[in-house]
Amino acid sequence: MNTTHQIFNEFLQTQLNNDQQQAVTQATGTLLVVAGAGSGKTRVITARIAHLIINKGVDPRSIIALTFTNKAALEMKERIISFLGSSVGQLPFIGTFHSYCLRLLKQNQELLDTPFFSILDEDDQQKILQGIIHKNNLTKQVTAKNLSYQISQLKNQTIDPQLHDSMSTNRLLQDTYNAYEHEKKLSKSLDFDDLLLEGLKLFNHETFKKNFQETVRHVLVDEYQDTNVVQHGLLKAMTTDKKKKFTLDSLCVVGDEDQSIYSWRGATVANIINFTSDFPKTTIVKIEQNYRSVQSILDVANQVIVNNKNRNPKSLWSTKQGADRLRQLVCISEYQEGETIAQYILTLQKTKKLSSVALLYRAHYQSRAIEEALLKHSIPYKIIGGVQFYERKEVKDILAYLRLVSNPFDRVSFSRVLNVPIRGLGAKAEEAIIEVWQQEPFLTFAQAVQKCIDQKLFTGTKAQTLQTFLAVFTDITDQDTASDTVVKLINSITYYSHIKEEYATEEALERIDNIKELINAIKHMEHTGIKTVRQFLDEVALMQDHLTNKNTENAHERVSLMTLHAAKGLEFDHIIISGIEEGVLPGSRSLHNEDALEEERRLFYVGITRARERLLLTYSRYRYVFGQMTDQRPSRFMQEIPTSLVPGQDASYWNSTQCKMFFHQWMGTTNSSNIQTFGSAVSLQPKPAMVATKRITPKNWKKNQPVKHERFGTGIVKSVEAKGENKIYLTVEFKTGTKKIDAQFVSAI
Repeated sequence: MNTTHQIFNEFLQTQLNNDQQQAVTQATGTLLVVAGAGSGKTRVITARIAHLIINKGVDPRSIIALTFTNKAALEMKERIISFLGSSVGQLPFIGTFHSYCLRLLKQNQELLDTPFFSILDEDDQQKILQGIIHKNNLTKQVTAKNLSYQISQLKNQTIDPQLHDSMSTNRLLQDTYNAYEHEKKLSKSLDFDDLLLEGLKLFNHETFKKNFQETVRHVLVDEYQDTNVVQHGLLKAMTTDKKKKFTLDSLCVVGDEDQSIYSWRGATVANIINFTSDFPKTTIVKIEQNYRSVQSILDVANQVIVNNKNRNPKSLWSTKQGADRLRQLVCISEYQEGETIAQYILTLQKTKKLSSVALLYRAHYQSRAIEEALLKHSIPYKIIGGVQFYERKEVKDILAYLRLVSNPFDRVSFSRVLNVPIRGLGAKAEEAIIEVWQQEPFLTFAQAVQKCIDQKLFTGTKAQTLQTFLAVFTDITDQDTASDTVVKLINSITYYSHIKEEYATEEALERIDNIKELINAIKHMEHTGIKTVRQFLDEVALMQDHLTNKNTENAHERVSLMTLHAAKGLEFDHIIISGIEEGVLPGSRSLHNEDALEEERRLFYVGITRARERLLLTYSRYRYVFGQMTDQRPSRFMQEIPTSLVPGQDASYWNSTQCKMFFHQWMGTTNSSNIQTFGSAVSLQPKPAMVATKRITPKNWKKNQPVKHERFGTGIVKSVEAKGENKIYLTVEFKTGTKKIDAQFVSAI
């Protein structure tokens, strides 16, 4: 046995628990690995691949591993290389569903109904749809963004969009879908969803399917709970014959239905729940040991998720123990909630790094009050999410030029760059060229433009401008080195000067830096073997995980703010989940739909299981929603947690000093005998509707204080005005409007 075998087999015996070992070493048949949060699923799937190669002598070329992000694929590749050590040769294919289908389509172009050269991104799709909408006078009926979403959902929910129910019941969708597909064919382009659909169609060819199944003998899929209908269909087509009999050596899917939170992207949790129906002889292995969180946090997560009916039962456990690691606080309003959270972070900051803290919420709008509190206390933070690098305008402009180099039939890219930089070629010029192109769709963009010039549709300055535009593409092909081509294009169109003329100094410099970063990215890819324009465009089209805001190496510590969706796949020592209220979490649109409600519960579960050491849960009694102040009830999910697991405290009337004292006591950084303001933790189970409980003396009225009026209901004090010694007037914002009232007629809540 060589050194690689020895090292790897020692790893199997000492670094994997019994369940993980079973998932790794069962070399044949179908296997469903139900891997709970923090249970080491990436370790399992990569060790399984290494086991097949090292111990079973499997040819790496017969193994494919499908993921959902390029980041996950890269991490898996790195781990497998570390397992294989000096014996590393050719690696198995490890990448996203989309990238694998792209590979199959490029290798089998002769089997496609229509050849393609370009892949449309979201902006490209919407530009095509916007043209269809404008052409058919549908601007008052639908938007390009909404239509793009509907078409994507349509393609994700069925292996044949033309037969989907909505195509027969929604004539507008049917007509625009058909027009969209026609435009794509003219542009010889596919969208992202087409990669899966067209990839699936390849398996209708018997010879292709036979050759595929003779070559590929082992398939692994990560995050199976996130698959859609087409991806599930693709997996069945890859692994079974006409009689639905499993024909490969092994199939292993790894996932956790309790973390299925992407139905709005087309993910279908039923794929993993009903996996054994499609693959009857499947062995199920549950990996329940969690290596991330202390047991008390897992106890809460288990108590919440057990209320979901649509799941494979399991219970996370950990050898990590820790006492008094969870708290729940009720605040009077979202503003006080923000202040309380800020005080907690300030307490943590004395002994912990801010990068170990994350604040999670259901929706982006919730961050405003919290951000204000963090700014007030000079707590640095970053919001995870936003515009991705390859979606920034200046980057997309350059990519559109490259796409036109690679695919001279690409009408979307042509329309984008024709007047960028500004050349005086407006909408009418574009329409004239497109009209000629429409009449002769087999022309390239350059031929269509030249024909317009030859036919004298453009004369004088505009004709000269178009000739200059065409000259940009002279002596450039998609087989040229990508970085050299980009530099040549930028210089040819004087793009930096264009940016400086269009934007203010600071913004112009920022955009120029983005272009420079694009060139850096291209050069980095060239070192990995992605050299040509065509290769670079393919890589960009498949990217899903580019950083939104690149931090400098010496960037100061910051708290992370993000939605619960954005937190998936991340972990932090200290997690705060805010706004745990009915109508917020769970969201209002899910309250009357059991499937949607279960997904909201899974979302809460995902948030809880991000925490390694401590978890703070908060909610408010009152919250401004779309300009209206509303009474809030604690989420039903909070009611599902026994108070014995998460002690609760009513923080509604706490000032900053009381907050600090409470958090110091909880963190153990202050002697509890010094704290006299807190009794034992109280139950925060739902209570009857709140009523006015006490009258505050005039000197105690404060701005932003909640009050109750017999006629106007609940309100918030906006200003306090003293008239004489004992007369106080309050300006109060009620749901019905703002009123100025004698203080004696309102009561503090």
